Amino acid sequence: MKSKLTWILTSFMVLCVSFSFSQGKTVSGSVTDQAGLPLPGVSVVVVGTTSGTQTDFDGNYSIQANTGQVLRFSYLGQKTVNMTVGASNVVNVQLEEDAQALEEVIVTGQGSGIARRKLSTTVDVLNSEDIEKLPANQIDQLLQSTTPSAQIRLSSGQPGTAAIIRTRGPISASSSATPVVIVDGIRVDNLNSNPQLGIATGGASVSALADIPVESIERIEYIKGGAATTLYGADAANGVIQIITKKGKDGKSNAYFESSIGVIKGTTDYLKYDRTAEAIFEPGVSQQFRVGLNGGSEKFSYNFAGSLYKDDSYNDINEQIKRSFTFGMTAKVTDKLQYQGSFSYVGFESNLDYNANTSFSRFSGLEGSARGATDEFTDEEWQSELARYKNIGTLVDITSTTNRITASNKFIYDINDDLQVNATIGIDNRNTVQEELLSNTLQVALGSVAEGTTDQGQLTRVLRSAFTLTSDLNITHRAETDNFSFVSVLGGQFFRTTDRQNRLNGSGGVDGTRSLNNFSEQTFSDFVLENANYGLYFLENIGIYDVAFLEFGGRLDKNTASGADTKPLLLPKIGLTYNLDDHDFYRDAAISNVISTIKLRANYGEATNFAQPFSQDRTFAQNPFLGAPSFTFSNPGNDELVSERVKTTEFGLELGFFRDRLFLSGTRYMGVTEDALFTPQSAPSSGQLNQIQNIGEVENKGYELALRATPIQTGKHNLSVNLSYNTNENLVTDSGGAPAFVVGGFTVLGSVVEEGQSLGYLRGTAAVLQDDGTYSFEANTALGDTFAPNFGSMGLNYSWGDFSFFATADYQFGGKITDLSFLLRHLRGTDNTGIPEELIGATSPFNYVNFFVFDNDFLKVRNIGATYNFGDIAKPLFSNIRLGVTVTNPFNWTAGQFDPETTGSGISAQNGFASGGFAYGTESAPRTYVANLRFEF
Repeated sequence: MKSKLTWILTSFMVLCVSFSFSQGKTVSGSVTDQAGLPLPGVSVVVVGTTSGTQTDFDGNYSIQANTGQVLRFSYLGQKTVNMTVGASNVVNVQLEEDAQALEEVIVTGQGSGIARRKLSTTVDVLNSEDIEKLPANQIDQLLQSTTPSAQIRLSSGQPGTAAIIRTRGPISASSSATPVVIVDGIRVDNLNSNPQLGIATGGASVSALADIPVESIERIEYIKGGAATTLYGADAANGVIQIITKKGKDGKSNAYFESSIGVIKGTTDYLKYDRTAEAIFEPGVSQQFRVGLNGGSEKFSYNFAGSLYKDDSYNDINEQIKRSFTFGMTAKVTDKLQYQGSFSYVGFESNLDYNANTSFSRFSGLEGSARGATDEFTDEEWQSELARYKNIGTLVDITSTTNRITASNKFIYDINDDLQVNATIGIDNRNTVQEELLSNTLQVALGSVAEGTTDQGQLTRVLRSAFTLTSDLNITHRAETDNFSFVSVLGGQFFRTTDRQNRLNGSGGVDGTRSLNNFSEQTFSDFVLENANYGLYFLENIGIYDVAFLEFGGRLDKNTASGADTKPLLLPKIGLTYNLDDHDFYRDAAISNVISTIKLRANYGEATNFAQPFSQDRTFAQNPFLGAPSFTFSNPGNDELVSERVKTTEFGLELGFFRDRLFLSGTRYMGVTEDALFTPQSAPSSGQLNQIQNIGEVENKGYELALRATPIQTGKHNLSVNLSYNTNENLVTDSGGAPAFVVGGFTVLGSVVEEGQSLGYLRGTAAVLQDDGTYSFEANTALGDTFAPNFGSMGLNYSWGDFSFFATADYQFGGKITDLSFLLRHLRGTDNTGIPEELIGATSPFNYVNFFVFDNDFLKVRNIGATYNFGDIAKPLFSNIRLGVTVTNPFNWTAGQFDPETTGSGISAQNGFASGGFAYGTESAPRTYVANLRFEF
């Protein structure tokens, strides 16, 4: 009995001791990088459990764990480290940089990651840290001055206005230069002009890029060049903007609340008359609130963000409200199956003013001296005019409302360690309502109808619904031998776009109603654009001794826009990359401490642009007449029409010095657009309407140079700078014998396509001074390129402990632009600056339009900002508090007295050619001062 009792007591004591040792204890410590700097956001997980956390802003963490358990520390760009919990309650970790992880970039077009060092193409990347510090609410504004090889020019300061986006020059005279936009593998509406039936507010174009949410973006990749865009399929010749959203990561849940307040002021740098600002500009206030929550485990991670933004802009009309929320998640369904999903909703409402070439535009009227040179008015005269313009402003009623939903679903199935299947399906649905109410009161104030008119009110309502369905299925195989590696991708893709528009017009109305039923006359028109694309693609990347990589592949593309008789297009690509610095002998050599990276690359690829659907068909237009249908010819038709094909060859060199603290990149590219789609004017004697044809050839060639330097990199101080310089030489090498034709601007001074000139160059009659002091008038004179052939960007980032400072800028030079406001002032006799006296009054101003064309050179500082993280001061209530201030568009230097970036008349019809060669009648982007406060929990 005694021995049995002893055995029971002994067992009980052992159990108690074991139980005491199995109790979790608090393990804490800090995580730093290889330079000894703290790493915030490092995932710390107890292996084999769902317990996890993240390091705070100072790199500190705290977690419950048992002795003997393993802690896993992981962070993007750093090698994962496992640490076993011992007797000590403190576990400090120093992570080492993982170069290959840092270079992992999604560039294949179907979501398969390939290390940057293996690629023969270049990709401009904007990460989440860069995005969060910028105050922009639009994708194009985020990319402006931050993408080294792209030109992004905001055409107006109006809310949501389209930007002209281009890289490597204009490649087509039949379509815009806007890249394809992809969000988590799903194509989204990228309309960057007024829709086909849109309200003609005089050039103001609301962009679909304005309502893509920016709150939960993990990274943005700007992909350009034929070889880089081949696998993306139809219409990718202008490049691809690929957006990857946040989907959470392992670790404890983290939340934040962010509030911003700002002041918006109209940019007066370019105004001809000081009183223009007095009549239109009023400092506005912007407010934004953001909330977010993210976290997860090895099995499931999530990210949620919501945003509410409102401002009353810089004038007495413009206003915008944007509401958005996004959700992303990753779930490990089984050991082999993973699901990634994302969903976003955006509601965007804005009020617009009349712009550019309409007599209703206040800005155009003031700067064009429609009622005289206002700065020369007496105070009494000006007060009368001021009251008139203020009254008109209260009566302008132009609104735009957009609701957008985007959803992506991706399934990843690992058949084994080497074979993976990816399936993606999703939608983008964007619905917009534009409305213009032209009341009797406004028309009387404008002087377009007689005083006392009460029955001439007009209402225009345009409804546009854009829907895109994307599906993709591919299989990726990875294999390695002692000396070779293989990455093989084979897949198929289908996407369908539908664009439905309805325009409703009411006239003969009285004031006080917004219902079309209350207008005596109603008319309507509609527009439908549907298109389906089918593609099969293949990509092979072969690594040779892990220093050289050969990639080749292609896409077989079929697009319903090209007609039933057109065969599928085969778009090939091939590239070669050689990393000299990855040789063992080079790493062991002393020179590797000086020249740390040497990469050579070359590639060739093809991409395509399709003509608008039904362009190849002969169509008729129905015109009601006396209550009965009548028909006229519309599109003549061309059954031989094919897509234009862009063939690009490029060579590149990348050099890194002193462990890449000084990094240089250079690319030489040559692109040729074959079977270019031109729409020349038909001879009047033919009796035919204009027909788009494959008769042209356009050539683009140039250099892309980029420098990144980190002159200071210590434990406390870090300074990095970047600078880019790009050149582009554009030339129409063949026009198929067609005469020159206008693609933008005006008849007397237009943007023209002509063999031997750049695409969309400026042409008009020039007055040329002769030796005898007289002037000769030379018609159809080339006045300059609308696209600046030299451009680039620059940036600076400095940090000192918890303080950071940044600045970005961009520039361009070598192009030309027309100051149409100056031309209008001269026509009205209020401004003869720079015009020879011998010409004034002696002949039509249209015979010396060269005096209204100027250099479009500029240097603009886009952003200057600073942030401070309070870190430990905020604890224990908050894990961190961040205070930031930013100024946008603080400084500008231009060659002329006007803004060469704005272009109220430079954007053509829906997705049409955009030259940007006409500065006219629209405000510049405003100057803003924003303070931001972020609380992290």
